[in-house]
Amino acid sequence: MGRSSTSRFSGASNTRSHYVRSLQAFPPHTHPLTLVSDPDDVLADEDILTALLDRGFTLVDESDPVGLRHRVEQARPWTIDHPLIIIARGPLSELPYDLWQQGHHVTLALHTFFPRLSYPVVRTLTPAQLSRLGRVPVPSRRLGRQATVDFLLRHVFDADPDALRQPASLVAWLDRIHRQPDAVPSLLIQRLLDELQQVAAYAEWPLETLLTEGDAFATWLREQWLVYVQRETGELIRDEPIRYVLAFDQDERLHDTLPGLVRSGRLKPIQVERHSRLPRWARPGVLSPDEDRRPRRGAELLSILVESFPLPEISGPALEDARWEEWQAVARAWAELTTLRYDPDDPLAPAQKEEHDQLQAQIDVAFLDWLRNRYAPLGSRSLPVPHHVHHVPPYIDYHHRQTKAERIAMLVLDGLSLADWLIVAPTWRARHAGWHLDERLLLAQIPTLTAVSRQALVSGLRPADFADTLDTTRVGARRWAAFWARQGLDEEACPHGHLALDRGPPPAEIDSARTRALCLIDTTIDDMVHDATLGTTTFQATLRVWLDSYSRKLEMLIADLLTRGFTVYLTSDHGHVAARGFGRPSEGLTVDTRGTRARIYSDRHAIDNVQQGFARTIRWHDDGLLPGHVWVLMPEGRQAFTTFNKVLVTHGGPTLDEVVVPLVTLMVE
Repeated sequence: MGRSSTSRFSGASNTRSHYVRSLQAFPPHTHPLTLVSDPDDVLADEDILTALLDRGFTLVDESDPVGLRHRVEQARPWTIDHPLIIIARGPLSELPYDLWQQGHHVTLALHTFFPRLSYPVVRTLTPAQLSRLGRVPVPSRRLGRQATVDFLLRHVFDADPDALRQPASLVAWLDRIHRQPDAVPSLLIQRLLDELQQVAAYAEWPLETLLTEGDAFATWLREQWLVYVQRETGELIRDEPIRYVLAFDQDERLHDTLPGLVRSGRLKPIQVERHSRLPRWARPGVLSPDEDRRPRRGAELLSILVESFPLPEISGPALEDARWEEWQAVARAWAELTTLRYDPDDPLAPAQKEEHDQLQAQIDVAFLDWLRNRYAPLGSRSLPVPHHVHHVPPYIDYHHRQTKAERIAMLVLDGLSLADWLIVAPTWRARHAGWHLDERLLLAQIPTLTAVSRQALVSGLRPADFADTLDTTRVGARRWAAFWARQGLDEEACPHGHLALDRGPPPAEIDSARTRALCLIDTTIDDMVHDATLGTTTFQATLRVWLDSYSRKLEMLIADLLTRGFTVYLTSDHGHVAARGFGRPSEGLTVDTRGTRARIYSDRHAIDNVQQGFARTIRWHDDGLLPGHVWVLMPEGRQAFTTFNKVLVTHGGPTLDEVVVPLVTLMVE
């Protein structure tokens, strides 16, 4: 096929323009090979990626020339019925000539989709933020840089400068904005800061910190509430001078804001003896001396989740089409509720536990439907925002180049679920006031078996790229070094080691001045998972013991790394669930990997035979990430391939608890 002419697009005048007009560049059943210059990451939008995969396209986003050639050959044969898209961030002329000559050429750039807005300003938005921009009416005239900043603040981030002059409105806005996965671009924050610093009411507020750091905002808000409660009740709750500037006692708008702040978890109720001295509006923010906060918090979380999953039926299509940022909000609420449901102190009422269990079944079904629709599209592009665990090394490299960090360390806590992290994080924050923790959520590799998902995590590769080692964790060091070799680092600068801090010191490579990219694996939590034979409650009790013992040694190691100039990235390869056995297949040698929550087959007939005897199972195949010859069989819901009715804590399946894991960037403030 000869090279076709380059397609370009002029300005749009309707909402969601970049979505519609981007897809117009990729008509189905037309071009076997399309080359796309996408310097602004237009195709990183998950709705666009989903639509392209629905049209039958395979996407290749690979900057390494060798990796690109490998991926292209894997995708052959490309035809008009099975077309291939190759994405480049630079000029298409930099691609190999044979591909350049054959392909249909497309150039995507944000200034063609939003011609009335300042291009450099629009480029600062993340894909999720661009999606919101695409849904608002375009301005009637061309806007300059400053006017574009104001337009984006108002329409993408719902920041009305006039409204934000009121403290209650600013506090409510900060609560909303810090719950979003992606931060407001610094250019927009600076503009907002300039505006708010002119407001007399904010003269003593730490505005810059409040606007940029969610944790700092939460701490400040709780301190302000503490001072108010102490003043009103006359009780000394904490003997520490705090400048009182929020004035809960004087602003009726703040009275209306208080329940929302408590519900979001940003403000935590305080236990007081003389709560009767407080006005009625303040009651959501306080507890009586003998009152347990947890049942009330459980009710709040159940309410939040029921809004997304109305009982007794789920609104399926809406959930299937939800964006990842919406599921992240569900995952956080569900993880927090899980910590309460299985708290060893048993704080929830029987009715709350029953409602939790009903929601669990619904969430499992809805999340699996969403994964079938969105998991593969989100896995196809690793930058600028990571979604899958195999995106982590490219993201670390990208972040390291953006921040010009000298040294990085990736700490993998094998088996750490999001619920586990919600137990660990508050303790670490309390012990280390100087640590700054920036949290993201990731999707583990399905199946969420250690050998598969951890290998994807340390290599930056899809399982299709390491098909010959799906059943082992012994190649982690080689995979880690190979990734960084592609970034120009010597093998000696990229050590990979295992931690066993209860038995000995950390690897000696930490002390080496040559180390630039360090990977450390700690399996302690995963060992605890598999030892929890009595269920999740037993595991949580063990995790709390871990926090008071082993964790302190781990924290000392992290502190040492930070002191040595490392930026530390803490993450996990998978979470875990409590599952009940429904029998174990007897396949002999036809199964490649035997897991309690997932079994891997390279023979389609073998998986067919097993599924006939285990009807309540899920077949996972051809997701664009696994090798084409691999089939995975997983139990539905919370069942396991083990002795009938046996309960164990395990992993490998596609539930929210197993798939969604944290990625935390730790730095010293």
